Amino acid sequence: MNEQLKITLIGAGSAVFGPTSIMSILGSRPLSGSKLTLVDVNEEKLELVTAAAREMNEFLGAGMEIDSETEGRNALPGTDYLLITVEEDRIDRWQTDFQILKDFGIKHTLGENRGPAGLSHTMRTVPLVLDICRDAEELCPDATAIIFTNPEDRIAYAINRYTNLEAYGYCDGNWDFRDHFLGDLLGIPGGRIHLEGAGINHMVWITELRDRATGDDLYPEMVNLAEKEGWQPLSHHLYRTYGLWPHENDGHVGEYIGYAQEFNDCSGYDFDAHLKQEEKWLGRLRRLKEGNYPIEEFVGELSEYERFTFGDMSFTRMIEGQIAEENVFLSGSNLVNNGKIANLPDDMVVEVPATVTYGGINGFSMGKLPEGIASICYREGTIQKLSAEAAAEGSREKALRALDLDDIVHSPKVAEELLDEFIDVHRDYLRTF
Repeated sequence: MNEQLKITLIGAGSAVFGPTSIMSILGSRPLSGSKLTLVDVNEEKLELVTAAAREMNEFLGAGMEIDSETEGRNALPGTDYLLITVEEDRIDRWQTDFQILKDFGIKHTLGENRGPAGLSHTMRTVPLVLDICRDAEELCPDATAIIFTNPEDRIAYAINRYTNLEAYGYCDGNWDFRDHFLGDLLGIPGGRIHLEGAGINHMVWITELRDRATGDDLYPEMVNLAEKEGWQPLSHHLYRTYGLWPHENDGHVGEYIGYAQEFNDCSGYDFDAHLKQEEKWLGRLRRLKEGNYPIEEFVGELSEYERFTFGDMSFTRMIEGQIAEENVFLSGSNLVNNGKIANLPDDMVVEVPATVTYGGINGFSMGKLPEGIASICYREGTIQKLSAEAAAEGSREKALRALDLDDIVHSPKVAEELLDEFIDVHRDYLRTF
């Protein structure tokens, strides 16, 4: 039991991600008995999610104390772990960015985390999260921040750069690639696959790939099957060029690559499917609150969705290893480099395997990446730094430098016009420009 442990989830009102994250917390035995505070500015959604959380808590026997706040500052005192998953009109703003790229004749795979739309996203989210973290610096200075909001590596960089908080990024990319892509390709359960890699979020270069049951090296089989089946052609091309395979998938990897349209149809994210999923879970939350949805049925469906989303690599593992007796292995954690990848900048946020112990989240030392791969990651690390600093400082100069370095933007004139368009269209969401 951890009666003194306090977890604060900011952005809990998401009809999809809120209940899924809460399910993961309530299902964690080491976190049993903790205090969970849910925060969101949307009172209606927060009320629905909080009511669901309390019913789930009782049904699962998690023994947690659950409360809610619409004002973040009220929730922060005493917080040990600060989970940040905030966005403002995420889908609408993302769709707008993707359309802007189309209007400028730029083909991009997703338009969320990299490329010019990734800069736009960073300009909106970094100041939003920094406001929260500056309050946390005052009210719970020893809290560990775990970031879900994208672009998470840029946000984690900004928190570590501009506050005294310790911040890490959580991404389910390793799990998603292993179980939903690679496991299907190889015809084995994802849980049998041991995967390690190093790089930057959504472009992690696989350094080890083995069958946990037999110890066999799975790399040659992955490459051979990819060749036969035309699987992830962009990532396959990058493997042939640079010698290691990047994951999570061609959509995410393609955000880094200016010629991705040669391998990807660049149709973008399925916004309609996301909105339908959100509306479905919102309806379930309302029915639960009205007493028209049995709690056992709700928990059953949510548990299945939580396993699909997080699998055996839930963000709760980043907490459990620090409070339980058993050390935890993370196949990927986003953290400040500090030499973990020897030929990348120390202050860059990288993604590497890690162990979680009483002493915290400890990234593996991965040595040097191959020269060509390191050059791509170094460029992206520079853009990470410039984008985050531009967003935090409201610096047009740094924003333009980030666009000039970007592999997706091929004209300085277009870079200026894009920046002006982003600032104009998203003016109500920009705190620093």
